[in-house]
Amino acid sequence: MVAQAKVVLRAAEALAGAPMERNPGVRDRKLIYPETGFATRSLIMGMVEVQPGCRAPAHRHNCEEVYYVLQGCGEVVCDGDPHAFQAGDAVYNAPNTVHTVRNTGEQTLRLLVVGGIMFVGLVPRWPTESPYEILDDGEYAG
Repeated sequence: MVAQAKVVLRAAEALAGAPMERNPGVRDRKLIYPETGFATRSLIMGMVEVQPGCRAPAHRHNCEEVYYVLQGCGEVVCDGDPHAFQAGDAVYNAPNTVHTVRNTGEQTLRLLVVGGIMFVGLVPRWPTESPYEILDDGEYAG
């Protein structure tokens, strides 16, 4: 008998500890990822929550990434240029674009994040600690 591929992720199965959580007030949950038991080959999906006044660390990765803004308002800073968004908007990050997300509102910012699987790290060593290249420690001025 062949085992059936995983189809549903229960809320309690989401994984924490992604690199975005190094900044205070940022919660990044892996939902549809190989690490959560899915045989996905080209896409990953996660949920990012950013508390008011907080932001994710500036980073880049070698895949496209999109956000759907479920709740709140904020801005994405891409290569130094800020772009405001609010609930109901969608955001596109091109590969290798330095970006960060900042919550500019008064409620938790909730983003549904979909990206390509990042097979190869950006830095010239493999395997890398993370598929992200974290570019700051929380002090990104962008």
